[in-house]
Amino acid sequence: MHVAFKEWAAICRALATGRQDVILRKGGIVEPGGAFCLDHRRFLLLPTFLHQSAEQLIPEARDLLEGINADRPPDGSVVLTHEAEILQATRVESFDALTRFRGRHVWADAVVAERFHRWKDELHVLEVVVRPLAEPLILPWHTDYSGCKSWVDLRAVDS
Repeated sequence: MHVAFKEWAAICRALATGRQDVILRKGGIVEPGGAFCLDHRRFLLLPTFLHQSAEQLIPEARDLLEGINADRPPDGSVVLTHEAEILQATRVESFDALTRFRGRHVWADAVVAERFHRWKDELHVLEVVVRPLAEPLILPWHTDYSGCKSWVDLRAVDS
């Protein structure tokens, strides 16, 4: 597998521990038109450590941030420990329709609302199953992994 999906480290923890089984995605700033495209059905999870805070999680999930910096890989590297497979992908265009997913993720309502209403009223809901890798995959960090985008091509796996 040569593709990774960028997501907050706390959300990766929630997915890995079964506390969350959906990913809500709007699209990254550097993605064409800021829109999310479902380019892959199976991918590795690439934890990110920017833009996450306790206020962005429901109170019952704020413990996911405890010791999160201990999960941060050494400078110049990336560590991938889990893969995900999309079972169902839905584009939701009604904010009220998102309430049926509320118990399946740990984002605070304000974060969901902000993401839904940004640019255009819609959000992609990816229902996923997450599995641990047999061994962590440790790769060198490449500058093309940076930026607000969903997908990262891990061509470095072959190099």
